[in-house]
Amino acid sequence: MSVRKRTWRTSSGEDKSSWVVDYVDTKGKRRLKTFRLKKEADAFAATANVEVRQGVHVADSASLTISEAAEIWHKAVAVGRNGRDPAEASTLRQYRTHIDRHIVPALGHEKLSRLTTPRARAFRDELLEKLSRPMAKKVLTSFKSIIREAQSRGLVMANVAAPVTIQTGGGNNRHREEVTIPEPAEIRALLAKLEQLATQPNKQWSKAWRRWRALISTAIYTGCRASELRGMPWEAIDLKAGTITVKQRADENGKIGSPKSAAGRRTINIPAQLVATLREWKLESPKGPLVFPNWQGKVESLANIHTRCWRPLLIAAAVAVPKLDDAGNVVRDKEGQLIMLPKYNFHALRHFRASLLINDGANPKEVQVEMGHSSITITLGLYGHIFRDEEADKRRRDRAERLASSLG
Repeated sequence: MSVRKRTWRTSSGEDKSSWVVDYVDTKGKRRLKTFRLKKEADAFAATANVEVRQGVHVADSASLTISEAAEIWHKAVAVGRNGRDPAEASTLRQYRTHIDRHIVPALGHEKLSRLTTPRARAFRDELLEKLSRPMAKKVLTSFKSIIREAQSRGLVMANVAAPVTIQTGGGNNRHREEVTIPEPAEIRALLAKLEQLATQPNKQWSKAWRRWRALISTAIYTGCRASELRGMPWEAIDLKAGTITVKQRADENGKIGSPKSAAGRRTINIPAQLVATLREWKLESPKGPLVFPNWQGKVESLANIHTRCWRPLLIAAAVAVPKLDDAGNVVRDKEGQLIMLPKYNFHALRHFRASLLINDGANPKEVQVEMGHSSITITLGLYGHIFRDEEADKRRRDRAERLASSLG
């Protein structure tokens, strides 16, 4: 490896000079890199010399752009990175959004080899300016994974973005995303409306709503994810024992696969009321292995559940809020009536189930197991503010009195 001075004269007769680092990279290919100052060339030569000996050097001219590295990472996630299962369609779609809307527009043209930690920090700050903190953290995580995948393939020496973080928890939990939990009265209103719709005189509509009654009731009494309900087979339900065993799920494209994690495989006890509802539904459900298929016996789409069941149900049960425009004003239809939207998303039923367990005295581990969380950290992160330790409350009250009495 050598550092030499290069001089030349321009067409206008001006003398120019630069410093050239001449070296052979890890693949035995000769490389030249030019610098304006000798100290810059010397610094690069010293670093490159060590990197070449360690077999981790990547020349700028051979380096991929961040956009190209992002595509490599996305394909790796699709087939399963590091022995993991292939990512689900919904996960890939989220990653594609991170890449196309945020990462590539900001950094896509930049070379991996030229990326620095300060530039990664600047990207983090840009994300925080235009996105919510939790969303910015998700995009940054994808970005760091892109660099980590490139590093594992020898396409870049180090993951310079690794030290860059976004905190969403911490001491005062200012940035914690608290879950929205329906009130028991609202759930009772949903169940009452389901019963009314399922027993209406119109036979066609009543049959349709008996299917939705079974689906929504199961979601309420089990806390199962929508994907678990959509992929649930009849063999997973023991009506005699009053249990449902979660053993598979359906992704957004209707593909049946394993639960979200090993912890997702679980058995849930169900009340007699739900047993009766499912027993009745089984007599008229479409033939096939699935409990809640569409009328052709195939996996029901989440979009249909929302548009044909969830949205009209919540509006009919008055568990809804007015639609607002960008200025915060209510939106009305052509007849001047308020346009109403569901107050909660479907996933809120899962949060409601967890809150029932906690309010009934279930400890964090019990909630983790029944909800199928992969770690207790997830459980506490979502529902830690609901848990109450009555003994701890009493100790705090007694301590307050002792400290006060010590002051006379």
